[in-house]
Amino acid sequence: MQKAGEAAANFVMSLLGQVCAPILVVAGPGNNGGDACETAANLSSHGYDVSILLCANSEKYSPDALFCFEHAVANGARVISPKDFQAILEPHWHLIIDGLFGIGLTREITGVCADIVAKLNSISSEKNIPILALDIPSGLDADTGVVLGEHNIAIRANYTLTFIGNKPGLHTADGKDYAGKVTVADLDIPEYLYPISTCLLNCPESFEFSVPDRKQNSHKGSYGEVVIIGGANGMTGAGILAARSALFSGAGKVFIGFIHSAITYDSSYPEIMCRNAKDIQYATGVIVAGPGMGICQTAKDILHSILDSNAPLVLDADALNLIASDVALQIKLSNRTTATILTPHPLEAARLLGVTAKEIQSNRLSTANQLSAKFNAVVILKGAGSIIGLPDGSLRINTSGNPGLATGGTGDVLAGLCGALLAQGFDCFHAAQLATWVHGNAADILVSKGVGPLGICASELPVEIRAGLNSLVNSHRNQV
Repeated sequence: MQKAGEAAANFVMSLLGQVCAPILVVAGPGNNGGDACETAANLSSHGYDVSILLCANSEKYSPDALFCFEHAVANGARVISPKDFQAILEPHWHLIIDGLFGIGLTREITGVCADIVAKLNSISSEKNIPILALDIPSGLDADTGVVLGEHNIAIRANYTLTFIGNKPGLHTADGKDYAGKVTVADLDIPEYLYPISTCLLNCPESFEFSVPDRKQNSHKGSYGEVVIIGGANGMTGAGILAARSALFSGAGKVFIGFIHSAITYDSSYPEIMCRNAKDIQYATGVIVAGPGMGICQTAKDILHSILDSNAPLVLDADALNLIASDVALQIKLSNRTTATILTPHPLEAARLLGVTAKEIQSNRLSTANQLSAKFNAVVILKGAGSIIGLPDGSLRINTSGNPGLATGGTGDVLAGLCGALLAQGFDCFHAAQLATWVHGNAADILVSKGVGPLGICASELPVEIRAGLNSLVNSHRNQV
């Protein structure tokens, strides 16, 4: 607790500087409350005006937590009772520190503590007062990122200082909305004491590969062939979006195999070659099946042929829906030995596992593991903090992206990007890692330019994807 309190106090001082402004520290009944009290003690000793909202009986604290509480009082921190809401409302706090409940919480926050959480969130929003959560925002599940219970009662933090190691729940599902900016304080624990983790954040800093520069002595055949299978009547745009994404992501040749009547060409990008899906040969290139594919018998027959091939595959959208409804297709998929990437959103994942979307979202990491193991494929479970899962149980939580991606067609763009990277020689896992991050980063770039998140269109992503990939190439070039 002493180390955590020191780390938290140092973090606060880096945020506020030497302005000794009023700070409200909320201390709960467990060790998280002890961390909060020690934070208050350290801040008080540095001259900050600290009040502790004590949501616990200090006499029931553990010896360590009691010591921290007494240390805070001895250093001049004032203590406020939870019954005195007016004492919370009157001052203009410069910061609220959440030490109500930590990672040990397994149930919904109720009663007086629920009222306090609601009041703190309201004060923060109305008065623009930032909240710093210690270890994890109270009410959030550290493993799944889901707010515990049915009533969405959790602290909505601007910052989270998490101790010793990062927590998966801070980076996916509700965690993306409740954790704010996450910083890890290792509390000076030596690196060799940490166990090897199978779950890491997905970002360029964690990539165990690079995006190579292109050789001068190369040609279009050097960068592979991508075939998009989809674009049924009324959904032609999905196939076109996937194809344009593959084109802008560096594939040497891009085809669209339309389930129904093929368009003659893409007038904006005539480089894309258009065919009827029945005329496509599946012996060469990478197949991206599903964008706007539909679920008619023709689509199902074509999908059977695709799964019988040895071509590397990216399966998205209606390809996944067809597989979910057909046991024979499921068996064929599970028995494949060639590179396969699945890119389901939560509802598609639910269909594949025979559960509800709510169950999928209740534990996104477990879902990615289940899907990957069941179908012997790399899985990108899309959503807030997309999860990349491997059959061996390894996981990555993506760090890029924003709500601008919550619009039709962005999944088609991701599928085309995955296909292009496979075609250029990336292995299945690395293609999924790179595609997921670059796809989200493209949306982040658009927001940084003032485009979105409201109103981002999927067709705006490929240009920024191209920019992002070239930036990674240039970064690698400069490091060599």
